[in-house]
Amino acid sequence: MVYIIDIVDINEYIASGILESVTLGLASPQEVQEVECLSKIYPEIRAEFVRIQKRCEEMMLENAQAPDSAIRVSLLKVIAETPQEKAPEKKQEAKIVSLNTAPEVKGVSPMWKMMAAASVVLTIGVSALWFISNSEIKRMDNAMASMKKDQEKNEQILQAMTLEKDHLQTVQEVLAAESLSTVKMTGTAMEPEAAVKVMWSKDMKKAVMHAEKITPPPANMQYQLWVIADGKPVSVGLFNYDEVEQMTEPFDVNAQNITAFAITLEKMGGSATPTMEKMVVMGPING
Repeated sequence: MVYIIDIVDINEYIASGILESVTLGLASPQEVQEVECLSKIYPEIRAEFVRIQKRCEEMMLENAQAPDSAIRVSLLKVIAETPQEKAPEKKQEAKIVSLNTAPEVKGVSPMWKMMAAASVVLTIGVSALWFISNSEIKRMDNAMASMKKDQEKNEQILQAMTLEKDHLQTVQEVLAAESLSTVKMTGTAMEPEAAVKVMWSKDMKKAVMHAEKITPPPANMQYQLWVIADGKPVSVGLFNYDEVEQMTEPFDVNAQNITAFAITLEKMGGSATPTMEKMVVMGPING
């Protein structure tokens, strides 16, 4: 796996398993060169690379096993039974330099020690499997974390879509009512160009609103819907600008003998009585 990218995601690169592959000699020359280069640029990669090399060495030493004594006997027997070719005579005998500078251990021949060393090399297979499986676990952990993140995002989107669907269905029920009537509220001196429509079902006792034009309220201010019932203002509910800009949730309109709708601008949380000088729009019910 070779990363050709301008900016390296360090965690993703470490989890890719390339450091383990280079440590175990399973990587291509290009991958080896890449790891050497990135190790110089990113201290985190260099530290992880050193840790992996150290762990590999520790595992080889931990898993090293001395060969069975029978192997030594069999090997020496084969060597003894194998015909040895006579070395050609030389005019001048070459000087022999021993490569084994360490003192000889009694009862252990150089060949036997080489075989013991070979048993350590054989544990590389076990180490390779450990590192490869560990790398795969890291990769799967990252993939699962990414999937979980995507799942949470999808669940949020699904929840938002469900809420929007429910909202549209409740609005649709009001708009489909046989007793539906439309009240157009026009701007007052406070906002002459404002215009808001109220779709009201007398039988369902519900109403929804949509603003054709209205100014967003100042900070700490909120719109409040009123009806004039029996000649008195009755609060129907509060709403925000973004709601009326689209289509508000249905309001419960339980008052009797309604003659008009109106909207005032009130402090956040609403008011028990309308602030008349802050009336934005008003519209009478015809008939």
